[in-house]
Amino acid sequence: MSRRLKIVFMIDSLDGNGGTENQLLKMLIGINRSQFDVHLVCFRHTPWFVKNAHKIGCPSTVLEINSLRNWHTYRDYCALVRLLRKLRPDVVHTFFPMANIVGVFAARLAGVKNVISSRRDFGEWMNSRYLIATRAANLAVSRIVANSEMVKTLTVEKEKAAPSKIEVFYNGIDIDLFSSLKPDISLKKSLGIPAADKVIGIIANFRPMKHHHIFLKAAAEALSKRSDLSFLLIGIGPLKDEMIALAKTLGVGHKTHFAGHQTDIRPYLSIIDVGVNCSEGEGLSNAVMEYMCSRIPCVVSEAGGNINLVTNNKNGYTFALDDHSALAASILELLDNESTRKRFTESAFQFVKERMSLEAMLSSYETLYRSMADA
Repeated sequence: MSRRLKIVFMIDSLDGNGGTENQLLKMLIGINRSQFDVHLVCFRHTPWFVKNAHKIGCPSTVLEINSLRNWHTYRDYCALVRLLRKLRPDVVHTFFPMANIVGVFAARLAGVKNVISSRRDFGEWMNSRYLIATRAANLAVSRIVANSEMVKTLTVEKEKAAPSKIEVFYNGIDIDLFSSLKPDISLKKSLGIPAADKVIGIIANFRPMKHHHIFLKAAAEALSKRSDLSFLLIGIGPLKDEMIALAKTLGVGHKTHFAGHQTDIRPYLSIIDVGVNCSEGEGLSNAVMEYMCSRIPCVVSEAGGNINLVTNNKNGYTFALDDHSALAASILELLDNESTRKRFTESAFQFVKERMSLEAMLSSYETLYRSMADA
């Protein structure tokens, strides 16, 4: 039997809300513990982590490495190098900007042979300083793992990373959790949504790149043609109040429902009739994958990794970024055409089942770790 490998995962912070964090949690919990010993390093304390660290099921270390202006960053950077020398991992795998830079250099300084960094979005946060530092760190990594072909392309173009260094592993999803949902009528009622209304949903935290304003403009246009619609927005973030105000300005406040962050999204998925994503730069949207697993027909922007999930008129509809009229038209077309909905949802479900199961994702990473350690 092959020896057990030691893997250290590093991430800037872990709060359980974002897509990358949830994918890492799935890896931490799902990785084969008979073959891998796992240690988690976070670069910042969060209330969620303090409360939930015991659920992760592996040893963890939190170091305050989050600002080059603070002395504790340099103190804890040295502590990180000492920890890695003590643990002697076979592989270090980093997530998020700070870990993809500082974590990579610390791993190399500690003598770690195999270092993997991750790319899971379109780098809308990356300023010139981060780009220079990331390009330097890329010279020190063994592999970069992107979660879509579009993210790989961007990494090559923007970061000048060698294509041969980049692997593409899709996000993983536990299909059984979503494949047989029954409509939660009581939830619909509690939200104030009329029983006869069709529900158009968007699951996305309120950040600029998510383009919730396009969703609301599409809501106004669709409601001008059909009144039995309600629009459900699920998520948290700095732009939420602004979007609530925009809904009122557009005259659709009474038809929009802001549900906040949900730890269990499934009851909400059970009442959604059409799922939407308006983002300008998704890596690979977990929300869209959840729509597809739940057999909810999708309408998504032609941006980022969305086009790696949804092929127009095959397993959903796509629309040009920020074209709210096209979004509204696609929503209405889906609601009016049952045969199209069924064709899309069955095709989407099979696509995710074959290529994006949680088992497939875990197997890909385990194989990569093993091949690197054995090389």
